Amino acid sequence: MDQTSPISDAIPRAPAPRTRPQLALVEARFRLIHPAGEIPQDWHAALDALLGHIGIAADIAPAPQGSRLKRFADWSMPCVSDAPVFAPWLGWSPAAFQHGGHPHLPQAQFVVSYLLDHPRSAPPGLGGRDLMLMSPHPAQCIAEEAGDVPVPRAGVLAAMIRTARSQQRERLAIIVTARQRNAVATRLLAAGKGLTGAGLSFDLLTLEEALPALMGARAPWDAVIAMPDLRSTVFTLLAHASGVCRGWPMLWFAGDGASGLRMVTSEAPGEAASRLPLDAPALIHTLALMLHAAGAERHAARLHEGWALLRDSGVTTAGHGQSSAPYASEVSDSGFIAMLCRGEAVSKRPQQVWRALQNDKNASAGSQTAFLRVVT
Repeated sequence: MDQTSPISDAIPRAPAPRTRPQLALVEARFRLIHPAGEIPQDWHAALDALLGHIGIAADIAPAPQGSRLKRFADWSMPCVSDAPVFAPWLGWSPAAFQHGGHPHLPQAQFVVSYLLDHPRSAPPGLGGRDLMLMSPHPAQCIAEEAGDVPVPRAGVLAAMIRTARSQQRERLAIIVTARQRNAVATRLLAAGKGLTGAGLSFDLLTLEEALPALMGARAPWDAVIAMPDLRSTVFTLLAHASGVCRGWPMLWFAGDGASGLRMVTSEAPGEAASRLPLDAPALIHTLALMLHAAGAERHAARLHEGWALLRDSGVTTAGHGQSSAPYASEVSDSGFIAMLCRGEAVSKRPQQVWRALQNDKNASAGSQTAFLRVVT
């Protein structure tokens, strides 16, 4: 039986963002901070090619000594740099969030990764996938009393919801265990006795209840919050259903908004963390997200559009979408980057905007009341 209940008051808004952006374009120079050590050669060459293609002069430097990001294992340490750390060649497994989190799991309040696939054989605006997968950091989940199951803090839940709303997401699934359901519903009410504004609706349901939709051709949500221990299962089901089985762009936040962004990596199958071979879509999309956070929105949109036009022309890479489609031409990741930079896309059709690159200031400020639907 479905129980639908309106929630009447708004979730508290985050404090006004700082006027100085986390990343800054100063005299057309873009700053990228990476963990100490060499950037893998193939990633570095592809990054240079993309930056040259969009006309961005970049300062690419290792994290400063004081950041303590000197070794791979030091990703659990906070970065004291004023810019997020950029390392899409590092792939964190969703399984690293289980059982309280891997010992070297980076510090954050929550993470966001993106499932993005171009619509195949469909008009612009139809088909394709544009879904954000969020989870609270295991350290942000606490138990009220001994023996209780840990659940996210109310403020972290609110920050994730604001993040989804800022991207004009419309339907959000919150996937929990049966023991967490009532506690999470209570935290949602504590976070703010409701939502007004963007018409965002919620489905609070267990993994078992979500399974049919997650295994289907197209999940009915454009945003999902999965509890840490369930993240690996949700990621795997979405990857299998979509065919996007390699790296997803992954953002680590200490708070919502661009000022809260701390690190950009990839999320990929495996155990804990690994160094990934060149992944063209992951590099294109993580770089676009960094440019967007820096305020270089036109350059970010140009990168995404270049990817979308190539995909619309039938060009793909292994492990990213349905490469077996009749029109598809599968190329290497370095070949995909080269084709994008040479402007070899045949398609000239207008492309669907990636919601992650939209500005929250443009989000609808309507007056609808959001609904929390608890599936029981």
